[in-house]
Amino acid sequence: MYKENIFKKIKLLLLGIVTTGSFISCDDSLFRDDLPDANSKVDTVFPEANFDYTADQENFKVINFTDLSSEASTYAWDFGGGATSTEQDPTHTFDGEGVYPVTFTASDGNNESSSITIDVVVEDKLVSAFECADFNCDPRTPWGGGRGTSTYSGSSSPTPPEGNGGAKISSSSQFLDQTILVLPGRTYEITFWYVSKSSGTSAGTLLIEDADNPDEPAFLNQEIPLSSTASSYEPISFRVETGDATENMRFNIEYAGTESRFSKISIEQIE
Repeated sequence: MYKENIFKKIKLLLLGIVTTGSFISCDDSLFRDDLPDANSKVDTVFPEANFDYTADQENFKVINFTDLSSEASTYAWDFGGGATSTEQDPTHTFDGEGVYPVTFTASDGNNESSSITIDVVVEDKLVSAFECADFNCDPRTPWGGGRGTSTYSGSSSPTPPEGNGGAKISSSSQFLDQTILVLPGRTYEITFWYVSKSSGTSAGTLLIEDADNPDEPAFLNQEIPLSSTASSYEPISFRVETGDATENMRFNIEYAGTESRFSKISIEQIE
């Protein structure tokens, strides 16, 4: 009796092993997604939401939004009143002057997300602004300056401010050129971030002038100094005074023999 019981147990055990092995070999995909792949890594870099906005130069109610988030691949905007968008850089028309809280959520492929709410001020006055202020636009027509699409290269190294794109100027065929609306007889401060190689004497030639009267003396025409290091961006600002008849200001940077990168340009009216 004792030997017979042992034999039966061994048969049952073998049957169980065969049955389990067959189940796994026939449908192992059932478990594949439950386990990490070999050499897989835990996601430790999460998205960080941020954005900027500028009013349309022709219609103050039209606001152009620019995504400044990092490590994100999908985007969700809530403009209030039920208006939403999933575009990366949407445009939204508000009803009129006022302060509108806009919520922006940036998410990555692992369903990690980050949200930010910024009060967007909509007012009926000319607010001068550069189009494609981070140089991360595609196509790069806003920076063509009437010469078509600018041929600068997009660059993410070294990491630009806000962690997004930058414009690399490394040959005489590459440039930054844009004309924007301004008010006459005002002082403006223009700020941008840049980094250059240490060779050469200039990070670029900067020209700021009255776009409608280029024969008049330029507001500014000078060389941009080399950055203090070649490994990180730094800000630089210039103040200019517009003429009594100035309506359009031209901002232009040309290659001056040294590879340089530019990002995050802004203009602020001082007086």
